[in-house]
Amino acid sequence: MGFPIPDPYVWDHSFRTFYNAVDDEHKSLFNGIFQLGQHDNTDNLAELRRCTGKHFLNEQRLMLGSQYPDLAAHTKAHDDFIHHLDHWKGDVAYAKDWLVQHIKTIDFKYRGRI
Repeated sequence: MGFPIPDPYVWDHSFRTFYNAVDDEHKSLFNGIFQLGQHDNTDNLAELRRCTGKHFLNEQRLMLGSQYPDLAAHTKAHDDFIHHLDHWKGDVAYAKDWLVQHIKTIDFKYRGRI
């Protein structure tokens, strides 16, 4: 059993990584998934994909720069989500759950370490 999905689907302080740039990017991912849930169309999907790719790249650079030991596994999780977006089948519930679980289980592991 994972962490609950917020309703409405918005970022809150329980998702803080304590890195302002990362938290701001997470907010944009929440917003992108929310928008896609409101209107599942190619424009919203493309914007979410753009924000997601940018965020994952920035996060991975931080981990690389700090020699974060779980970089490979973290990158694999990112790649899997990108694959899901690139083969989108309208599963907004999956995207919502993935982001919540990823931040609170995977991203929280790097707090204070990157």
